[in-house]
Amino acid sequence: MAAKTQIRREKLREALLEIAERRIAENGYRALTARELAAEAGCAVGAIYNIFKDMDALVADVNSRTGARLEQAVAEAFVQTANAGTPKGQLVLLGRIYLSFVVANPLLWSAIFEHAGRVGEDFAARREVENARLIGHIVKPLRLLLPDAGADRVVLVARALFAAVHGIVSLGLQRRFLAESPDEVATQITFIVEAFCDGVAVRKG
Repeated sequence: MAAKTQIRREKLREALLEIAERRIAENGYRALTARELAAEAGCAVGAIYNIFKDMDALVADVNSRTGARLEQAVAEAFVQTANAGTPKGQLVLLGRIYLSFVVANPLLWSAIFEHAGRVGEDFAARREVENARLIGHIVKPLRLLLPDAGADRVVLVARALFAAVHGIVSLGLQRRFLAESPDEVATQITFIVEAFCDGVAVRKG
């Protein structure tokens, strides 16, 4: 009996996450309500809180799913180019994949950053682990560009490079400053990443 109850609980949890993910993708996370979520899932509002601590916990789980999808897209692209691409080309590819993911999932992507301040310590720690996996893909080609740098230094540089690309994507696509088309944003990403790699090469020489 307990096993059947657990199975039903897991099925409801998955259904709630899928519904929430779709609704966030359509309208943003701030429009998500427990009442509408429960109505579509065919459960009582209280059933949501039997599974998730609160709505913030549910959104945090949706954000983790989004982050995992992004990390998977990056990992798959890396496998395809690991043997053929130069470190510079790989880093440009990572930036463009990030842009493509954001263009395809703008509200899910925004939810990760808009909701970040509402999660507890447990979720924040989990998010840091997820971020580390994503940054790890940037670290791989950077190690080839910075063979003499320590591991901590390479991670810091990787975070800085990600921040630069993220800033271009955020400002460009959210129309806060650059207000450019995705194609132009992709061109800017390529320019910044290549300039960074060329600068590294000059410093080494």
